[in-house]
Amino acid sequence: MRVKRFIGDNVADTMGKIKRDLGSEAVILQTRQIKEGGFLGFFARTKVEITAAIEDRQPNHAAMNPAEEEPVKVVNTDAIKKAYEAYREKENENTREQRISYDAQSEIKQMHTILKEIKGHITKGDVSISAESKPYSDWIHFMTDRGASRETAAELLEPIKNDLAEDQWKNNVKVFELLENQVERLCSNTEVIRPSKSRTLVVAMVGPTGVGKTTTIGKLAAGFSIIERRKVALITADTFRVAAVEQLRTFGEIIGVPVEVVMTPEGLREAIDIHADKELIFIDTAGRSPQHDLHMDELEAFLDKAKPDLTMLVMSVTTNLADQMKVYERFKKLSTHLILTKLDESFSLGSILDLLAKTNLPVAYLTNGQNVPDDIDAATSEKLTRYVLGEENPYV
Repeated sequence: MRVKRFIGDNVADTMGKIKRDLGSEAVILQTRQIKEGGFLGFFARTKVEITAAIEDRQPNHAAMNPAEEEPVKVVNTDAIKKAYEAYREKENENTREQRISYDAQSEIKQMHTILKEIKGHITKGDVSISAESKPYSDWIHFMTDRGASRETAAELLEPIKNDLAEDQWKNNVKVFELLENQVERLCSNTEVIRPSKSRTLVVAMVGPTGVGKTTTIGKLAAGFSIIERRKVALITADTFRVAAVEQLRTFGEIIGVPVEVVMTPEGLREAIDIHADKELIFIDTAGRSPQHDLHMDELEAFLDKAKPDLTMLVMSVTTNLADQMKVYERFKKLSTHLILTKLDESFSLGSILDLLAKTNLPVAYLTNGQNVPDDIDAATSEKLTRYVLGEENPYV
């Protein structure tokens, strides 16, 4: 008896492999769903594993009339147990260190979890039917149209697919509500700046060029000083761009906040000490290319002297995901939080989900325009979900 494991993306794919390798008279021994890969509980890919067997003496499939082929069979408990014993002997020959235990009844229960799906995909002479129903595919397309990758869309919809009866997929309102819950779960890692009157909180902004660090600092400084009445100071170490220094000086004059310009790490430390009476000190740093080691070393030297309590990595959602991940990998050891900018300039905000699934820093703020201090939001899972899926349920 030949016994072999087959793994595929879905039942139809796996059954097709069985038929091509062992023929249509193969016997199913075991079926189960497995997870491969993933990060923090997300993006582990669901696979179907089926163990099948065939007697050594197989009919000549090449000579058979396709119309005479029989569908893959599911045998009774005794037959499964007998076949599995032969399978275990074969496994022991090949891999001595692997020990296999078997309980026929538990295997039957595992098999039942996808048995109906297997039966639905087995037809006489043909097992290559798509495993995705049209409603499910439509929701995959909905998420990819919003900018999420197909992998992300499938990961979010998989729990819904497992829990929701097939006829309920036609209830778009219900599916959308369940999808909202899944997106909110993925977007739940958020945390904003919380200053205290008892000590000075130092917050540095880092990131590549052009992502809006200086404008974001202006918005935060204005919000905390004007709206929350906090004592705030601004320090810029971005002396590479004269315009950035002048921009921050202008912000400071308008909102009545002192602005310090520093040239060296030591100067940065002195400026922080000068404003030790403040509740909040924001530090603007020069944009750094993650590919430029010398510039990154300089940034680290400034941060080593400043010893900020929080370091916000500012990232634009208009940057493609591959580049975002390179930026994140380069800056993550320096950073404690994320700020996502330019949400008003992107037509595919679903890509935020791909970024959040691959990072572990909490999101602090979201910016969506140039107006100071209005176009900035404290990040919450609800707000991130609204950006990703749209302001309202389109099916209500």
